Amino acid sequence: MSTQLYPEVLDGTTLNERQADDLFMPIAVEGQADSGGASAILVKHTISRPSVADTQFGAASPLTLIVKYLLDLGVGPVVAIASAKGSAPTLIQRQAAWQILEADKNTRIRLTDSTTDADLAALAVSCKNAALLNNKQICIVGKAVATSKAVYLTTATTIAADVDAAKRAVLVAPGVYDQNGVLKSGAYAAASVAARLALNPNVSDDLDTADLPRLTGIERDATGNDVFRSLVVSGSVVNDFEDLLQGGVSPLMPGLNSGVAISHLRTTFKTDSTFDSLMTRLIVDEVFLLVREYCENFNQLRKGNTETTREQLRSGVDAILRENADMLQPVTLGDGTTGYAVQVTASGDGRQQIVSYQGVVVRGVSTIVVAANLTIPA
Repeated sequence: MSTQLYPEVLDGTTLNERQADDLFMPIAVEGQADSGGASAILVKHTISRPSVADTQFGAASPLTLIVKYLLDLGVGPVVAIASAKGSAPTLIQRQAAWQILEADKNTRIRLTDSTTDADLAALAVSCKNAALLNNKQICIVGKAVATSKAVYLTTATTIAADVDAAKRAVLVAPGVYDQNGVLKSGAYAAASVAARLALNPNVSDDLDTADLPRLTGIERDATGNDVFRSLVVSGSVVNDFEDLLQGGVSPLMPGLNSGVAISHLRTTFKTDSTFDSLMTRLIVDEVFLLVREYCENFNQLRKGNTETTREQLRSGVDAILRENADMLQPVTLGDGTTGYAVQVTASGDGRQQIVSYQGVVVRGVSTIVVAANLTIPA
């Protein structure tokens, strides 16, 4: 405590190092390491500094470049694993690495340095496998540069061949130009989107029209025009972005104030409109994770299966759902009130407590229609 009487403002500021922004959805990356990298294959590393990625995987390896790109965007630490060294991994090699990441309870977003259809579809299946372990993961993937709209739509269909896997996969298009004007493949576009998601504290924000930092434009064609755009052909509007979205692809677009922005993020699932917004997938996962975390932190698994403990759990889950009404809205109950109809019941043998609840997943705004009615003096 100061005894100074003279009135002045003193500087007591201290500076502490901070490696990254708050991370809400941790990212794991699989890919190719250089032969000179220190890490053996199939060894998972948590990377917080670019120099560590250089040492473990080699400074010029595809895996290192993506990890360092994520760190530059403020995402860290990043989990990384090499599936092969010195040459491009085979699908079998990648699957061996993915099996390790499937079991990671903390990982939420998966990336790969591959842009091959078979690999992208298999990565989506790996995320489905993770869900079987109750680990809620999605993958964000991209294609090579100079990929046409038709090929993107074909790739989305390939991924969607496995219905459950398609609900956990996002195919981003097209390639992007970085801050130095260098054209990067869809793997980097996917990493940019992953970083934006990882730093987003609110899953009810679907990030439509959100800018992606450190990008200067989407891929351009031989004439210098954006490879995807809206234009009028023979008197009819052709909107490449809408065509891609309807086909299960999540296109990036020119930013509203230059640069690159997200148009809309969706999964590759196209059977119906259930998961035509990635926001839906994330909300469904997030609600489960919140309830699971509460059960674990409340030590519910260590308590007796009594009416008292069941009521305690019911009350806690109900409070959690009400706190998150921005992503899960209540329903009308039988007595005319609104709520989540939370119930906790015991199984017949008393070994389980079964938590049930209801709710309506919030959808994001897709379009805004300006329906003006104007007059003019005549």
